[in-house]
Amino acid sequence: MDVPLLLDHVFDFFAAEPVPGLAEAPDNQNGWIEWDIPLGGEMDESMENPRFEEEELNEFMDDDHDEEVEEWLMALVTPPRATVTVPITYEVGGPSTAIPVGHPLTTMASGVATQPQVIDDLCVRMSNLEYRHGELVKKMKIVSDAEAADSIAIKEIHPRVTTLEGQVQTLQTSLHGAWLQNQQLQTRLSEIENRAGTLISFMYWMEDCLVVLEKRLMGPPTEPQ
Repeated sequence: MDVPLLLDHVFDFFAAEPVPGLAEAPDNQNGWIEWDIPLGGEMDESMENPRFEEEELNEFMDDDHDEEVEEWLMALVTPPRATVTVPITYEVGGPSTAIPVGHPLTTMASGVATQPQVIDDLCVRMSNLEYRHGELVKKMKIVSDAEAADSIAIKEIHPRVTTLEGQVQTLQTSLHGAWLQNQQLQTRLSEIENRAGTLISFMYWMEDCLVVLEKRLMGPPTEPQ
């Protein structure tokens, strides 16, 4: 960058006379042209260029082409417009299908070529995602409220459950005592049954003894004469 340019590589288009030293440059191919003679003819003579045809000249001078060039030049020097973000509104009962105005996605970096339809689609999708996010937040809030209500109900029911558990334990203790008493009664009944069997056997023995005594008291039987 610090090396000076050679004279044969530069030309001052705004100078009223040839650049000094240009004619003596070794690579200059136009040394024979005088500085006061216009190219293509004599003084005060209109310049003609036979290499350009009329159709090519008309095509080159077309207004549409000029407009494209003008737009291209204006795009280079015009700074990007600042967009104001407008809050997005949603339709009641469903996601928004309208194209939001001023969505953050419309603020694109300068120099990035993006089709407007793509931006609109992205804006609509972002709006739908934001709507779904809001619906999910509402559902989470409803679930959280339900969990809080359940927690309160559980806290209220817990003392009742504790009381019922105490009553059940008392009933279990009473049932166990009744079962023990039943076992004792069954044991006594078995003992009584055994004693009854013994008494019955003794009664049969007593009957046999009475029969023997009766026979002895009556004496021996008399013989017939």
